[in-house]
Amino acid sequence: MLHEGLHHIHSSPSRLTIRFSRRKQQAPLIVILALFATFMTNPALATMDGDALFNLSLIELANIDVSSATRRPQPLKDLPATVYVFTQHDFARYGFRDLKDVLKYTAGIEYGDSHSWLQGGQRGFTGTWSHTRILIDGRDADKTTDNQAHISHQYPLYNIKQVEIIQGPASSLYGADVFAGLINLVTKTHENSETGQDSSFTLGEGEDKLSSKQLTYSNVYQKERLGITFHSSWLDQTDPDYTNYVLSDDYSFLNQTVRTRFFNEGNPYKDDNRGVNLNLILNYEVSSHDDFKIGFDYRSSHDGGGIENPELIYTNFKETLDQDRIFVNYKKDMHEMGTLSFDYQYLKDDTIYDFNLRNLDQGDPPPLVQYAQRNSELQSSQIQYDRNFKALNNYLVLSYSHKEYELSKPIFELDSFNELKPFLKHTLNSFFIQDQQTFLDDRFLLTLGYRHDDSNLYDNIETIRGALQYNINHQYSVKILYGEAFREPTVFELSNNPSLNSATIKTTELVLDANPNDHLNFKLATYTSKARDIIGENRQDTDGPLVNIDKKTINGSEAFMRWHTGQLSGFLSSSYLDVDDMLDLARYKFGWGLSHELSEKWTFSIIGKYISTIDTKAMDANENLYIEKVPAFYDMDITLLGSDIINWPYSKVGISFSVHNIFDRENYYPNPRGPDPIKFLANQRSYFIKTSLKF
Repeated sequence: MLHEGLHHIHSSPSRLTIRFSRRKQQAPLIVILALFATFMTNPALATMDGDALFNLSLIELANIDVSSATRRPQPLKDLPATVYVFTQHDFARYGFRDLKDVLKYTAGIEYGDSHSWLQGGQRGFTGTWSHTRILIDGRDADKTTDNQAHISHQYPLYNIKQVEIIQGPASSLYGADVFAGLINLVTKTHENSETGQDSSFTLGEGEDKLSSKQLTYSNVYQKERLGITFHSSWLDQTDPDYTNYVLSDDYSFLNQTVRTRFFNEGNPYKDDNRGVNLNLILNYEVSSHDDFKIGFDYRSSHDGGGIENPELIYTNFKETLDQDRIFVNYKKDMHEMGTLSFDYQYLKDDTIYDFNLRNLDQGDPPPLVQYAQRNSELQSSQIQYDRNFKALNNYLVLSYSHKEYELSKPIFELDSFNELKPFLKHTLNSFFIQDQQTFLDDRFLLTLGYRHDDSNLYDNIETIRGALQYNINHQYSVKILYGEAFREPTVFELSNNPSLNSATIKTTELVLDANPNDHLNFKLATYTSKARDIIGENRQDTDGPLVNIDKKTINGSEAFMRWHTGQLSGFLSSSYLDVDDMLDLARYKFGWGLSHELSEKWTFSIIGKYISTIDTKAMDANENLYIEKVPAFYDMDITLLGSDIINWPYSKVGISFSVHNIFDRENYYPNPRGPDPIKFLANQRSYFIKTSLKF
């Protein structure tokens, strides 16, 4: 809940170390899914008459252009990476409201919800998303102060065309901290969406006192050479009342007396949240060869603190994260000589925490204090040259980027943070080259990439990537992937140990991509990742300094499948993990969705999630560590979507109804940030209704 730099303020006072033995298991997951895929490719299915809408969307999806995986537009099936894409059609059909909903059903995602900012990560790395980078239209959107993909209430999906999730290291593409993967949000513009105006209002209520209201408006305009896009949204949400849960032993054995007293004195559990998004993009086509774009993006997340430390939030807790982004882009098409583009972005972060001290020795009630880090800035500029040597079946990308971080010193009455001063200014210069060669009548595609990063705070880093794709035929292809990445130490980590090196990872991967017929496409992947110099605590000393000591080996497999037959369509995602230390990680995860088109206007969908039992480290009443088993997670939602159910002369009305956790099952998420609290209770059954207007 609080900044990692403040974690020592409210963490438990003592720690013990427990060693665990790893249990080797065989992973039949890929084999099972491959057999299922073989069954689905039966020619009899290919002869069935599919609905035109599902048919078209499935074919388009296999060939949808994705830029985040190679820094140039390429069809999804040809990308030298494992990439999962969810589109605006998925958002509507399955009742997804924000980025958290998409990630919940993505293969290879470690997911935990403390009802504040999202916890988790990718492919065996879990915690604070510090091993993942988040982009908006290919530009940095990470929280600058701690290099993490901070995902709270600032990423609604109303203005998103598609979400692209790259699994595996991608530092050779984007530099530091694309360690375990990448998330790219592609916004709707006149270049990829229909022109016109859209507005929507969503109302939600839960049986656990969840209350949610969201209002959105979008306008996509184009006239001749000018394109203007404007998006805005407002969210007001009160999360469930967890008073009874946070007073129980299931939640925590510690600080129960403090919580009970606060609540009994008229300070009940309260978690009020706000989310605001404003986005404006102006695109002017100077000529048929020159394109100019300027944009502004404002995202604000105000969070009530969630379930992680309720005794800190009993009067007036607020976690506020504001981010302003301004960008300018110029692209020149020089025909046979290639394309030259320049991109500049200015990003400003404000991070503010207001919270109560939990120690009654500080006062009764204890005082409200504030931690604030205002006006942290990132300026980044990049120039990129693309050249398509068509006669040679070769595509070359060259890029140079310059980043300047100007991080503000935190203001906090309990700590001066003087030790941060040497690390608040960070300069990073990077050079990137990528070459893609097609040969033997397009049967083989070879990708080679190299990047050099020069930092003023840590050693220079060189990373490479490589991929060889063999197209067996038009339906099947096999890919061998190799990638390297690094995670740079954060300002707070460097202040603890200035000699820290960047953590590194190397991943090898084997992928089968298939689109056997108009009714099915699927991806099967198996990988091994070896990470070194992971920044961790010296376990020889309690609360010891941060050092580069930890190692991690991860073996995993993933599958993602989309299909349709007749009026039915759906998806299936699955993940298997075998890690040195399986704490806070599930060995098996499954997600699935099924959608039935009832008529031209009505669609019914059901979506589900399963996570196997998880071991998490916990602390008992005597502050001794032990292993708690978090029960298996089962969840299922349903959505009834009505598209254009009312057609007026100049507008159309749509409506959708969703029920989340329809069986009202008691589910839990582990706490990957520490042994206390033990685990987090998920939402009970909730209901959402959304009305939309197009005009």
